[in-house]
Amino acid sequence: MPEQWGTTPQAAEREDDSYLYFAEGLRSFTQKQVAPVMTRIAEAVLAEAPPTSLDDVKRRLDPLPIVASRNRLMRSTQEMKWVGINETYRKREAELLAALDAADRAGPGSVRYDPNFDYPAYFRESRFHLQPGGYWTDPLAGFFYHYGTKVFFTGRNNDDDLQRELVALIPTPADGEVRRVLDLGCSAGQSATALKERFPQAEVWGIDISAPMVRYAHYRAITMGLEVHFAQMKAEELEFPDASMDIVWAFILFHEVPVEIGQQIVREAYRVLRPGGVFALADFPNRPPEQAATVAGYVRDFDTNHNGERFGSAFVYSDFVGAMRRAGFSSVNPDAAPGNWIPVRVCVK
Repeated sequence: MPEQWGTTPQAAEREDDSYLYFAEGLRSFTQKQVAPVMTRIAEAVLAEAPPTSLDDVKRRLDPLPIVASRNRLMRSTQEMKWVGINETYRKREAELLAALDAADRAGPGSVRYDPNFDYPAYFRESRFHLQPGGYWTDPLAGFFYHYGTKVFFTGRNNDDDLQRELVALIPTPADGEVRRVLDLGCSAGQSATALKERFPQAEVWGIDISAPMVRYAHYRAITMGLEVHFAQMKAEELEFPDASMDIVWAFILFHEVPVEIGQQIVREAYRVLRPGGVFALADFPNRPPEQAATVAGYVRDFDTNHNGERFGSAFVYSDFVGAMRRAGFSSVNPDAAPGNWIPVRVCVK
């Protein structure tokens, strides 16, 4: 197996790690030092006259030097991250591909994927978070994404800390039975392994639409000695029987898909849960559409248009809680754990 940094395969050379540490530090500086100043100045500018629309907000904020600086830094740190990750893992490409091939045939756990999988247009046409090649064209996409989260979360996810923290917030069904657990849009499998650690006796599944992601997730679970099953599958077309899951979990999935696909995913989560089962998810908080004409709305629009979050704004201003209730869920709590950086929402079948 390749050498690891926590649960992440190491960069090929020390100088590569140094470059990526710099990108991470610059991102952290932007978030903790530049962004608060930008927000304070931007809110003062908008307070001079109530904005009439998001376009009005952009017209007034875009020329401000502090706003332009924050925006350039956020975009540049993303681009720097991917340049560094791509360059370092290309040096180890043969080794990493061999590790994936070996993991395909090994356990614990399992993986299945289809080389002829028909990716839907909304997925093929999205360049999530600016990752080169997206999540599906490069066989090393899982490696790229995993190291990318290390930089993106600026130290909060160095050893799956963020996923473990969020998974710990998921309530169990009232009867306490947790035999089968499903992680929707599992990507690198960090939540799936955290779920297996929390529920070691349960059969844990992680599904993702991307073949490179489920291959990497399986490889990674093997390095951790955890029995998790991974499968390439659309979250909106699950291949599990009705009432077959006790818990369904989704981490930052819904803002990455069109609103109508997200509604299909909610209905599928309801279908595969057994009565009394728990559906929990962590994603952006939803807001009334009129809040788009604010500094927070401006920042969300920037991410939508300049950080590969193509469907992010549409999700934020959608009636997602209503969609959960229309699917049949009861006890919908839109902000079960708002103290974290992202709310964990919980509902029961």
